[in-house]
Parts: sequence; structure tokens; C-alpha cells
Amino acid sequence: MRFLSQDPDIETIVRRIEDGDYDLQPDFQRGEVWTLQKKRRLVDSILRGWHVPPVHLVVGEDGRSDVLDGQQRLTAIRDFVRGHFAVDGKLEPLDPRIQELNGLRYAQLPGTVARQFRKFTIRVFELVDYSPDEPHELFFRLNQPTSLTEAEKRNAFVGDARNQVRELVDWATRAGLLTDRVGFSNARMAYDDMLARVLVTIEARSLEAKVTASLVTARYRVGKPFADEDVDVLRESLRVVLSALNPDVASDKILRPNKATLHTWLCFGAQMALVGRANEYERGLAETIRDLESARWQRSSGERTGDQRTIALFQDRSTARVADVSSVVLRDLIAWMFLARSSAATGPASKLSLAQRAWRLVNDEGDTEDTLLAFANESNWGDLGWG
Repeated sequence: MRFLSQDPDIETIVRRIEDGDYDLQPDFQRGEVWTLQKKRRLVDSILRGWHVPPVHLVVGEDGRSDVLDGQQRLTAIRDFVRGHFAVDGKLEPLDPRIQELNGLRYAQLPGTVARQFRKFTIRVFELVDYSPDEPHELFFRLNQPTSLTEAEKRNAFVGDARNQVRELVDWATRAGLLTDRVGFSNARMAYDDMLARVLVTIEARSLEAKVTASLVTARYRVGKPFADEDVDVLRESLRVVLSALNPDVASDKILRPNKATLHTWLCFGAQMALVGRANEYERGLAETIRDLESARWQRSSGERTGDQRTIALFQDRSTARVADVSSVVLRDLIAWMFLARSSAATGPASKLSLAQRAWRLVNDEGDTEDTLLAFANESNWGDLGWG
């Protein structure tokens, strides 16, 4: 890989963006996430003549370039020139020259100031003579010290695994199964991160391994696709689980799981899909999801029953220590316990039998958390029932 450097001015850079010579949104890039205040700070830096970090481009065979690093900066510059926002003259340290420009958009700037802005140069590094993997590895390394989420950095590893996850997110979004039905957005690729973690769990056929961000990144680096069977299992689980969260199904109550409980429900559905019985178990799974998502926010006073203590434990392990292996296993066990008590208690007989035994222990013993942790360890719960 070789780098060619140049110092085009902003006028040239904006023209290349408008002409399509610079692609601000190649498929490995995240969306536009800078706030208006961050954009204004960049414009302020340029007006002051301060240093702006260099931009890295990947030159394609057709001569056009993908923006590898610097997307947010170039987007902010383009938007300012287009008149989308005005100068903030109140940024510290106060500068009388900038204060006089407060509230002015690009087209309203005095001629000398507009020219100064247009002629401001930014160092651009063009990547040429590279192997297919080098630009994406460079993107990953350049963004390691920044505030990118792990999912956004991981997205640079273009390959089958990443594409499979992105296709699942796109499919679930188009099908109306995401967005309004979960309690978090995909602004920082949170859906991609969630589905990647579940796929790694499905591939392992176990809840016992802690699925960390670095573990998922390592899986993307391998370049090997996830098995088609595992992708299909997750797709089926998404369909069943998120359909159960449709507010029109049970009542007008809108149930939106957080990341922890959505991970539990997707693994819950995946276990059923792996034995090829998701349709048969769908009613019981949906009833369990709705019951627990509704009940986990309720508060009880006085001496609590075994049911109430178990719900309280599920809630606690859904809002604190959520990624601990013990929390993942406990949430899964409690989900199966409530399935075993539902009016549609269908599922693998061995798991339902163990779940019913767990209920008897909870009702007989005093400390619900210690009792269920001991039971989960004794029964090797995290590795049971994965088809």
C-alpha cells in the first residue's frame, strides 16, 4: 500500500464531493453522527486557521475515491457550504473576528472571510496499490483511539460475516420487526452489534462463554461466514420474538426490551428454532416474553412470593451486570421457568422438566438468586437444549 499526499483547498474538496469524486458513504462507513455543535466547532477551527486532521481516501480503479477516514469532517464542511447551519461566534476562546460572524451562514459571510474559508487547505492522503484487506485494517486502526463504538469499528471488516449481519438488520427493519418494538435505536449500529453477539452465541451452542466486543471483532476478522443454518435460526428467532412484541397482539401496552432482555429472547427463540420447532412453540414463547416484559417493571410490597422474587431477579440481572455469564444464564433459565408455567407450555421436554424443578426449589428455598445459580451450575444449564 502506498500513500500519495496532496493539500487541496476546501473549494476543491467540496467540488469533488458534489461531483461524486469523493464518496462520503462507502459501505464500511457509519452514518452521519456528528452533532450540530461538533460541526460548528470544526467551522470555527477553520475560520481561526487552526489545524484540521488529514483525510484518508481509497482510490478506486475508476479514479473515484472512498472516504476512509474524515467522513464526519468532510460532511460538516459540505453542509456548511450548502448553508445548512450558521457560524457560532460564542465558542471559547472568544475571538472578536468570529463573534462578528455569529449567526451568519456561508453565503452571508463577508467576501474576504468566505475566500479565507474556501482557500483553507486540508492534507489528503490517497491510498493506492493496496491489497483488498489493507484499507479496512487501516480504518480499524485509525479509529481505535476515537469514540467510535465497537460495532462501528468492526463494520470496517468487509466480509461474509459482516454482510450477513447487515442483511439480517436490513431484513428485520424492512419487515417492521425492529425500530418501534425495541427499547433502543440503531444510531450507533446497536442492532448490528446485538445480532452479531447472538450469532456468535448460536454458533457456540452455549451461553457459557462471555461474548465480549473483542470476541465478536475477532470473529469478523476471521473472514469466514456464519453457517447458513445459524443465520436462518436467528432470522426465525427474530421473526417469532419481535412479532410477540407487537402491541396489537396482546393489548395496547407497548413492550420494548432493552439490549439485555432482547439478547435473552433471541437466544430463547434460537434454541427452539435449532430443533426445528419454532412454529410449534411460538405461542408459548410469545406468552412468556409478554408476561416477563410486563411483569419485570412492577413493584411489590411486603413478603414476596416465589414468582415475585424470580421476576425481581430477572429484572435485576437485566439492568445490572447484564453481560456477566451468570446473568445471561439466569435470564435464560427464568425465561424457561415461565414458559413451563404458561398456558402453552410446549418445548423440549427435558428443559421444561428442569424448569419445573427449578420452580419447586425457588418455592422451597429462601434465597432465589443463590438457589437458581446453584441449580444452573448443577444442571449445566447454559449448554442445554441447543439442538
